[in-house]
Amino acid sequence: MKKTKEITALLTAVVITVGLTACGSASGSSSSASSAAGSADASSVSSEAAVSASSAADDNPDAKVVEIGLSSTDEPYSYADDNDQPAGSTYETLQLIDDYLKDYTFHYNVLDYETILAGTTNGKYDVAADSFFRTDAREEAFNVSDPYDYYFMNLAVKADSGIENMEDLDGKSIAPIVGTDGRVAALKDWIKNHPDVSINFETLASSGTIADEIQQVEDGTYDACYASAEQENAVIKEAGYDDLKVTDIVDGRDLVFLINKDETDLQSAFNEAIDALTKDGSLGKVTEKWFGQDNFAKAKEIGLISD
Repeated sequence: MKKTKEITALLTAVVITVGLTACGSASGSSSSASSAAGSADASSVSSEAAVSASSAADDNPDAKVVEIGLSSTDEPYSYADDNDQPAGSTYETLQLIDDYLKDYTFHYNVLDYETILAGTTNGKYDVAADSFFRTDAREEAFNVSDPYDYYFMNLAVKADSGIENMEDLDGKSIAPIVGTDGRVAALKDWIKNHPDVSINFETLASSGTIADEIQQVEDGTYDACYASAEQENAVIKEAGYDDLKVTDIVDGRDLVFLINKDETDLQSAFNEAIDALTKDGSLGKVTEKWFGQDNFAKAKEIGLISD
C-alpha cells in the first residue's frame, strides 16, 4: 500500500452540460479535443483546495511520483464529491494500479478537462484520466494504455420506430456528432465493420451537445441518437420527451489512460498492472460496483473483446 497522498483539487466554476458528461468522447464538456489539447482555459477554474486520501506507509521511499490529471466533472467515472474528494470508477481503478506498482506513487490533480489534456501534452502531468476512448489522433498525441474499462452506447429513438439495434438503422440516419467527439471514431468503426448496413451519418464541424442530437430525433429530423443510456435517459427525462425510448446496448468502446509521449516506461507499467488486475477480476469488480455489471464480461458478450 502507498503513503498518504496530497491531492490538489481545482474546482470548476462552470456547470458542464450533461450532454457530453462522461461520454468518453472528445470532451467531458462541450469543448473539442483539438482545442482542449492545445490550451487550457484558466477562466474555467475558480478555486483551489487541498484534500488528501489516506493509505498505509509506502514500502518504497524511492518510488517515482506520477502526476495524474483527474477529471472533476465526469461522474460516475471521475469527479470531485461533495467533500471535494476525488471519486468515481476511474479513480478507484487508479488506486488499484497505484497499489500494484511498487516503484511508483500517484499524486492526483483534480482538474477541468481542458487543463488535463493540455497539461499531459506539455508534461506537467504524466497521465490524463477521464472517460477517454482510444482514437487514432490520441494514439499519435499520447502513449495510450491498454483498456481499463469499457463504455457502451445505446440508441435514443422514437418509441414506435421499431428500431432496436444498429442493423435496424439500415437506410436510416443518426443525428450528427461533433467530429472531435470520441463517439465518432466508435461509430465509424462500426459502420466500416458492417458494410451491409447503410447508415446515413455526418459529423459536425462546430459545437453540439447530446441534448441537441436527441431533440433532432424528437422532431423527426433524424432517426436515432448514438450515446450512452445514462446520457440519453437524463436528457429525455429533463426534456419530457415521452415519445422516445432508449434501446439496449448496441455498441461499445474501450476506455484508456492517456500518458505523456515521453513516458514509455510508465505506459509499460500501467499496461502490466491493467493486465494483472483484469485477469484477477479486480477491474471487473470496480465496474460491478459503479455500473451494476462486469463491463469486461459485457464487452466480451458484444464482441469488443475476442477470446
